[in-house]
Amino acid sequence: MCDTFVALPDATANRSVLLAKSADTEINEAQHLLKLPPRDYPDGAMVRISHRVIPQARHTYEAIIDKSFWLYGGEIGVNERGVAVGNEAVFSKLSSQGDGVVLIDLLRLILERAATRHEAVDVVADMLKTFGQGGNCELRGNSHFDGSFIVSDKEGAVVLETAAGEWAAREVKGFGSISNGYTIGGDWDRSSLKADNGSKPDFGATVGDAERARCVAAIERQKASYDFLKARAGKITVRTMADLLRYTGEGDYEPMMGESPTRICMHAAPYENRFWQATGALIADTRGDDVMAWVTATSGTDVSIFKPAFFGVDLPDLGPMPRESYTPEAYWWKHEFLHRRAMADYRSLMPQIRGEFEAIEGRFFRDSETVRHGGAKEKAAFVTACWREADEARDRWIAKLEARNYFIQNPAYRTMWDQFNRAASLPLQ
Repeated sequence: MCDTFVALPDATANRSVLLAKSADTEINEAQHLLKLPPRDYPDGAMVRISHRVIPQARHTYEAIIDKSFWLYGGEIGVNERGVAVGNEAVFSKLSSQGDGVVLIDLLRLILERAATRHEAVDVVADMLKTFGQGGNCELRGNSHFDGSFIVSDKEGAVVLETAAGEWAAREVKGFGSISNGYTIGGDWDRSSLKADNGSKPDFGATVGDAERARCVAAIERQKASYDFLKARAGKITVRTMADLLRYTGEGDYEPMMGESPTRICMHAAPYENRFWQATGALIADTRGDDVMAWVTATSGTDVSIFKPAFFGVDLPDLGPMPRESYTPEAYWWKHEFLHRRAMADYRSLMPQIRGEFEAIEGRFFRDSETVRHGGAKEKAAFVTACWREADEARDRWIAKLEARNYFIQNPAYRTMWDQFNRAASLPLQ
């Protein structure tokens, strides 16, 4: 279960376009941050996506994408033209006919093929018309769901919602957010549905499965993120987006409590609808032609540090693509020793970790304002320094926590983590 939000120039402090998403996936569904290079292809070239082989575009754009190891597409990303996308699982009443293009693949295809939010809608509409939408979307089972997106570009953003082969798109005004439920009614600007005598059909009411959306607390989370942005409209910054990605609501919070996933910062718990956690997060910051991203490349957004990524500059070496079992050299799995130990004593450890990590992160945000106007060499040095400092902070905390007794008090919560740690062959004692 995921959450995506966007703030446009009228709502941000420096007239940037900011789009952010938490990728909430299954507990051992390791994510990997990739830089996809721009490429040109000959006529007739084909590409294998998750469940189909489709024609390749003649040209694809450079993109930064956070993806699950086992799928072609991704959870969130941004391309060199300033198009940023976050996707959400949504549940419709329409049945899919066989394997098509799944929402995760649609996100990557948007990043590779679209230079504006309007082109992004065209890409999705064409894919759904040509190939349909369908196929397994979950690591541990044969599960299908449809896709909802926010797509932003240099000037604006659009909410794009799909159901099997149908779709609808609505322009965002000021700021907006989506979760795991349909939000577009009869207020769409473009749609595969046709107006009847000037009256637009209600897209969500026509296609949506309200009960499945209720089970995953889609309405509660979408309201929480929208209200968070509304209270800060006109003053929204990268820090605001980072804070929202870590938001667990007001008052005391225990990650293992509650059967419904009502918090923006998603933590797993031993309930049917909560075997999900934040496994990666990205904030796209677009200011005209000046485009960059802030990424965690790790799970547990509240025990992670956002680090810079620029176009035309290599990412650090993040090791091999991780798997669902422990991959020692993979960046994502290295961080899991911190993340899972912190979950064992969340209320005690979180304020300490966050205090140190947010101070580091705050300097990165501040210093980037100068660096982002520099050349490739300056940006590359900044990336190297920031990622090294973040990694050193991670390693210090892992060393601290390894000296403690790793024991989870709540029996059900302890059993859940024991099972997933064993499933991943994670040597966590």
